[in-house]
Amino acid sequence: MNVLNCKELSERIERVRRENPNTRVDCYVLFASHTDAMQLYELARQRGFNARISTTPRQARSSCGVALLVDCQEACGVWEAAGESGMPFEDIVPLPN
Repeated sequence: MNVLNCKELSERIERVRRENPNTRVDCYVLFASHTDAMQLYELARQRGFNARISTTPRQARSSCGVALLVDCQEACGVWEAAGESGMPFEDIVPLPN
């Protein structure tokens, strides 16, 4: 399920938080290629987001084994930055840690 807009992403994050009380929720940006992941990583860091490269968790389906791990509070900002810059990604998936 791809993220269509920031409101939908926020709703998905909140749903995962409700389903997993007292558990930290991480957001994973998924990609078709590691090159796309590295490009968005660089952009996110340039814009001041706390992001790091991670392996894609088993619970998240992706074409590539590399994901960008971002704070869920910054996920909408990363989504907007990617859209403004035309950087492709497959989805942003909130998962309990």
